[in-house]
Amino acid sequence: MPPQEENNLIPIDVPKTDFEQFLNDERNRRIFFSGKFGIGKTFFLKEFFKAHKEKIDVYHLFPVRYQISSNENVVELLKYDILVELLKQHPDAFKNAESKGLKGSVKLFAAFCKDRGLINRFLKSAVETGEGVLALSPDPLFQALGKLGRPLNDLLALDKEFQEFKKEYLSGEKGAVEKFLKEISAENDSVATDYISHLLYEKIETLKGDKRSVLILDDFDRIDPEHIFRILNILSAHMEGDEENKFGFDHIIIVGDIDNIRSIFHHKYGEKTEFWGYFDKFFTVRPYIFNNDKAIAERIPHLLQQIKYEDEGLKDAIGEGGIVKHLLEEVLSEAFVIKEMSVRQLYKPINHSFPEVKKGAFYRDHFSDQRNQCIDIGIKLLIALYGNKEHFLEILTKIRDNSSTTPHEGRQWLYAEYANSMLKRMIKTEVDSKHSWLDTYTVHATQDTNGSGMNFYLDGNAKANARFFYDTLTEYVKRSKYEKQNYRDYER
Repeated sequence: MPPQEENNLIPIDVPKTDFEQFLNDERNRRIFFSGKFGIGKTFFLKEFFKAHKEKIDVYHLFPVRYQISSNENVVELLKYDILVELLKQHPDAFKNAESKGLKGSVKLFAAFCKDRGLINRFLKSAVETGEGVLALSPDPLFQALGKLGRPLNDLLALDKEFQEFKKEYLSGEKGAVEKFLKEISAENDSVATDYISHLLYEKIETLKGDKRSVLILDDFDRIDPEHIFRILNILSAHMEGDEENKFGFDHIIIVGDIDNIRSIFHHKYGEKTEFWGYFDKFFTVRPYIFNNDKAIAERIPHLLQQIKYEDEGLKDAIGEGGIVKHLLEEVLSEAFVIKEMSVRQLYKPINHSFPEVKKGAFYRDHFSDQRNQCIDIGIKLLIALYGNKEHFLEILTKIRDNSSTTPHEGRQWLYAEYANSMLKRMIKTEVDSKHSWLDTYTVHATQDTNGSGMNFYLDGNAKANARFFYDTLTEYVKRSKYEKQNYRDYER
């Protein structure tokens, strides 16, 4: 979820308290943090650990970027990402006597290159040409580093002593550089790449002091289904036993949607394949299910009033008692109940100007019924949020079929008035007549109080009003009555 202005934030007090208790359980060294895509997991974790920064060191990574890499390179990129995060938090980590200043930093760099025949050539190239050498390298690991958006030079630039080394080299004093590189190359590490793991373990353990250390591997919702289990399996190799991991973190948190991952698993390996036997290695006690539904549901009405618009004619329609706002609140609240509305979707028209609500004057120039204008604007925005008309119709059908769609207290007027407005554009009949609607309902046509047209009311049990409204809305959308080219056909 994108960052928001303070007054638009969704409160996270309840899950904060719950998750704090969960994290304080020493058994929970490996945690799978689960919640539906777009529900605010990343935002919550950032806010939670920001509030606990005096007690916890956090390394927040996004392995979705590792999809571009081979299995071997995924491990190297993981180490590299942890290293960059470590240096961001502790810029002086490799400047003490133990790390021997410059030598420690360059040795760190050399460990990425060792056994690839690139140590001297690549280091010199990096010094001479800068980060662009990453893209030019024939080595897929370095190409991958360049695509991550975290060039290797960023890491080296964190050490001011390395900049002095670069200056010395460019000034022509190559003898000192050659001697230094030879000294680095002569040192024998039995397993070059493990040097990084050992170094990270040592540094993370030392630098945290009395704090706890947490590694967050986020955004597994975004990883391509073809790669998700490959990356999960690679990462699991660094979670050894119940108490330990190769980097020494107190907690490792993997963030995703268990239900989604389980569906992908069964699609890939078959419905009868045991999922939990495979998946329980990613948590030590139980998954943590993120739930902030109550706070989100209560916040929907307020957030809808923050939708961006340009024409002042839409101010009242989107405001507290606005026609557009009421329609959006009704549909999106019901969609949220059946898990078909994400916080990410809700914030889109708040963060960006949607053409569907950009202008309002055009509608007033071509159609006299203000309620229908606003209903049409609301429908167009809902279709935009769900991508297309067909998907939105699927959502409406799910809401209609959901057993919780009952007449909500205070919404009876909405069901009746909005359905009436839509029916006036779909039914042509005589005053004081009854009409069969969708082979399910009987509607009664009466004269408008001002005598300018008809009103339609549902005959029978008022408890059917909610379903009647959704059936009518669905039919209205199916017939594309919200489209502007239909306005003149229905002017009265």
